[in-house]
Amino acid sequence: MSSLNLDGIDKGILTALQGDLYGTSEPYALIGKELNVPEEEVIMRIKQMLNSGIIRRIGAMIRHIEAGINFNGMVVWKVAPDRIEEIGEIFANIPQVTHCYERPPFGAMGGNLFTMIHSPSKEECMRTVTRMAKQVGLEKYEILFSEKELKKVSMTYFDD
Repeated sequence: MSSLNLDGIDKGILTALQGDLYGTSEPYALIGKELNVPEEEVIMRIKQMLNSGIIRRIGAMIRHIEAGINFNGMVVWKVAPDRIEEIGEIFANIPQVTHCYERPPFGAMGGNLFTMIHSPSKEECMRTVTRMAKQVGLEKYEILFSEKELKKVSMTYFDD
């Protein structure tokens, strides 16, 4: 299956998956009912799209503030180009890190690796950053703390 072979049912499944699935213990049955196909077909198609890479993953989006995770720090790290992959892999596997991206050098420091860290307190966020820096031997970084959540939605690829 490739992106060129998506039919109306596949697009309907993708449309449903990009939205909220709460409200039922059997979301795939509900999607199937809306698309006039059995739940088993919905699950089979989702598996095919996962296996082919059309869908990278299915996951929950946590409303972190409501969950008591009140501090978010975007850490901009200056990493030697020959260590980006190594350090990026290490950082991406730290539980408090939800995003880990390489970007072109940014700002006066020239930071090129960005991580988003979520913590219940500013102090805990700082401890996490300090541990990360020591773990990989980095000294150049800056932390940008979130002040206010302005928008939180999933990406939309298909319209109803």
